[in-house]
Amino acid sequence: MSDKVVGVFSSILAFIGDAPWKALFIVVLLVICGVGWVAYEKRDEIVEAWLTPSAPKLKTDLIPEAMTKLSTETSADIVQIWAVDLASNSQWFLAARRHDGERPVIPAPRRLPIIVHTSDVRALIDVLEGHPTCVDLEKTGSPLARRLADRGMKRGCAIPIPPNPESFLGVIYLSWATPLDESAENVAVGAAREVANTLVTR
Repeated sequence: MSDKVVGVFSSILAFIGDAPWKALFIVVLLVICGVGWVAYEKRDEIVEAWLTPSAPKLKTDLIPEAMTKLSTETSADIVQIWAVDLASNSQWFLAARRHDGERPVIPAPRRLPIIVHTSDVRALIDVLEGHPTCVDLEKTGSPLARRLADRGMKRGCAIPIPPNPESFLGVIYLSWATPLDESAENVAVGAAREVANTLVTR
C-alpha cells in the first residue's frame, strides 16, 4: 500500500475520531460516489433506456376480473377475449363467458387468422386503427364471425385492446343472439372500452 493511500486512510480515521455520525457520513459519501461513477460509466445505456418507451403488454392476470365485468355490464350473450399478433396474422383464444357467467365451449382450433379474403374490410381497418366496430354476423364472414353465427349470434362488436391506435394487443368480442338497439349497443361498447384500457400496461 503506497504512502499516499495510507495518508488518505489516516486522514479519514482522524476525521471520524470518536463521532459515529462522521463514520455514517463517510459511508453515505462513498455510496453516492460509487453510484455516480456507475451512472457515468453506463450513461449511454441509461439515456437509451430512459428515451425508449417500454412496449405495452396485455395484462393476462386481469382477464378473469375483466370477463366478469364484461358479462354483467354489456348484456352480451357471449363475451370473448383474444390476443393478437399482427406480424403472424393470428389471434388466439384467451377467455370467454356467457351472459349467465358460465364458460362456453370454444371449438378448436383456438388460433385463427385475423385477415382472410372474407373479412369485412371496413370493419377490419377500423379495429386495426383502434376503433371499436359492430357488424351483423354472417356465416360468410371471418372464421370467428362464422363460429358465432353458427351459434345463433346475429350481431357482434369488436373492441381493440387498447382502444386506440398506439398498439394492437388483443380484441374483446361481444355478440348477441338478439341485437340491441343503437343506444344500448353504444353503452355496451363503452363499457368494453373501459375494460380494454385496464388490460394494457403503459
